[in-house]
Amino acid sequence: MPDPDRLAPEDAFYKPAQRKAREHSLLGVGAGDGAALGVRRRKDKDRARSSSRIRQGHYKKLLWFKQPFPDNYTDEETFLDHLQRNPRLQPYEFWSLMADATVIVQHIASVAIFCCCFVAIFQDRVSPLSVVSWASFCTVLGWALWDYWMGQEEAVAANQSQDNHDDTIEDTLNGPPDGASKELQGLGLAMADGTSFRLGHSHNTSVTSITSDVSINSRLDLDTGSSDGAPSGYQAPYVDPTSSLSPRNQQRLATAKSALLIYAALLGLSPILKSLTRSTTPDSIWAISTWLLCMNVVFFDYGGDTGTHLPASISTNSALMASTVLASRLPSTTHVFSLTLFSIEVFGLFPIFRRQLRSTSWHGHFVLTVVLVISASGGVFMTLAGGGRGAWIAGVILGGFFTFLAMGACSWWLIGMQKYKNEIHGPWDPARPIIRRRWD
Repeated sequence: MPDPDRLAPEDAFYKPAQRKAREHSLLGVGAGDGAALGVRRRKDKDRARSSSRIRQGHYKKLLWFKQPFPDNYTDEETFLDHLQRNPRLQPYEFWSLMADATVIVQHIASVAIFCCCFVAIFQDRVSPLSVVSWASFCTVLGWALWDYWMGQEEAVAANQSQDNHDDTIEDTLNGPPDGASKELQGLGLAMADGTSFRLGHSHNTSVTSITSDVSINSRLDLDTGSSDGAPSGYQAPYVDPTSSLSPRNQQRLATAKSALLIYAALLGLSPILKSLTRSTTPDSIWAISTWLLCMNVVFFDYGGDTGTHLPASISTNSALMASTVLASRLPSTTHVFSLTLFSIEVFGLFPIFRRQLRSTSWHGHFVLTVVLVISASGGVFMTLAGGGRGAWIAGVILGGFFTFLAMGACSWWLIGMQKYKNEIHGPWDPARPIIRRRWD
């Protein structure tokens, strides 16, 4: 009897209906039994497929051993079993978003204060020396607070390093635990009875000598400022072994030298900066400075970590370029020097202080936000109205209200947009390696 699953040469000349009737006649079934025949064929094919899968083995998504599957094989039954939708989604909270928005508000308020100071200096309402004097006084106070915070962090790091070394000495005196004695035998660090140690030498070493070596090494690490036992993120200050000053005093001296260098450089460049844009029309200057300040706001690193580094280069460079362009429109070199130094303090040093204050004290961060909003709102309304105490009070009230309203509206908008997040993860994504550092 011919096999119904295979075609005969004469089937090429039959039409599909005639071919199906011929198959039914060969199998001995009627025309009405065609559906049953199709079901039986599908069952036979599924059974054959399952039996072949059993013979081949279960597919695993691994590349380090050979499997009896082609390279482009896709397991259709288990392909979507591990589908995940938004696996790392963390729902936003309103007040946490409001707290995070204070960083943006602080920077925008700083830019607004700088613009108001420039307009006041340009219109001869305020003396440039008074502006830069108050800014320099606040900068010195901020540096004193920052130096105090750095001293506290280094003291905490030193205490943790000393505790780690004390734990190491205590573990050495007590010896290895019972479960680890066999493992240490293979490394040659301790014997099962704990009577001798072998550290790559042919002679035996006593426990007392090992302990003394550990204590000496720990003291050396603390004296030289080594950060091996310090927590992650701690950086020892610069230490000059030939200097008689302490590391803290060396760092203060380096900061003072940098400040004097910037001061002298600005004094020398002020006459050049004054005539930098003499051939440029004022309209072009206002447009260029506006776009540069907008770039500063857009590209600012709002989520940066704390540390003694300048903010993002694009943001800082655009702000300093805007201040240089604006300073070139002032009448004298004193005005140019004052505005340029003021811009360095606002756009270069003040962000470092704000980040450190936020990580150290949330209450101080909140108070600074309120002070900046009040100063920026009052200054903008006084600049637009031409001065007056009434404009200042109205600006503080309206500016504070609209700032809080904008923060709340943006927070609610971001919470509402989170429901549209649709991030899909599945077996088609590349594997992500898990990196474990040695101190973990």
